Amino acid sequence: MKIIRINKGKAVNLPIRFVSIILMVIVTIKLMYELPEPWSILVAIIVSSFVPAIWFASNVIIINEENKTLYDGVFAMGRKFGKPTKYDSIEKIFINKVKTKQTMYSLSNQQNIVSNHEYRAYLKLDNGDKYFLLSHPLEERVEEKVTKISKKLGIS
Repeated sequence: MKIIRINKGKAVNLPIRFVSIILMVIVTIKLMYELPEPWSILVAIIVSSFVPAIWFASNVIIINEENKTLYDGVFAMGRKFGKPTKYDSIEKIFINKVKTKQTMYSLSNQQNIVSNHEYRAYLKLDNGDKYFLLSHPLEERVEEKVTKISKKLGIS
């Protein structure tokens, strides 16, 4: 059974992860004052069990070549969230060059626009569906990762 797992990055961005941890700590401390000791310990255990789920949740693509299914979703705490889709064959993996712009404002209301290029890799199925794989500002890094994925999938 050949299963290929491609990690696309964290599902929850860093500021939201930090804010959620701080809120969980505040809720736990508040409930420790409100509830009797055994209940507050139980609530603290339940609330703290959500920390790894938020912190380590990641977006993944899992390709099962034996069953011809592709799963694009979130993987957290050993569970997959999303639906697998059937496919006939993988047509290709391609890279797009995308121009990105970021506008920054200073305190004196001056505007600074920074434009860069970003390389994004996609997986295309023969039915026309496209799935985002990865992105990076350096073309060499994207090509290196795409060749590794292509070798695993047996795509030339």
